Amino acid sequence: MVLDYAERVTRLKLGQNPSVLVTKVSNYVQQHLSEPIKTDNIAKALFMGRSRLSTNFKNETGINISNYITQIKIDEAKRLLRYSDKSFTSIATYLGFSSPSHFSKVFKEKTDTTPFEYRQMHKHY
Repeated sequence: MVLDYAERVTRLKLGQNPSVLVTKVSNYVQQHLSEPIKTDNIAKALFMGRSRLSTNFKNETGINISNYITQIKIDEAKRLLRYSDKSFTSIATYLGFSSPSHFSKVFKEKTDTTPFEYRQMHKHY
C-alpha cells in the first residue's frame, strides 16, 4: 500500500498524463507551499465545490488531497534539510505547519525519521 501510494505521488509530480484538474491542484499547492493549505481554498480557487474537488481528485489519482499536500510539503522539507542550513523551526514556518513540533511529528510519520536524523543522514555539503 505504501509503495502504491509513493508511486502515485511520483506520477503526479512527474506529470505523467495529468488531467487539467490534477495539474491545477498541483500548481495551487506549489504556489501556496508556504501557507496552511486547505481543500476549501483550492476548491474556491478552482471555482468548484469542495466535495466535487475531493471526489474527482481521489478518483483520478487514488490519493486524497490532504495526503497529497502533506507529501509535497514533506518532499520540500527533505530538500531543504539536505541542501540548506535553515533551522527546523524556519522550515516548519516556511511550509505552513502550525508549529515545529507538528512539523516533526508529521515528518516522522511520513519518513520514519526525525528531521534532525534525516539531515544527519542526507546532508550535502
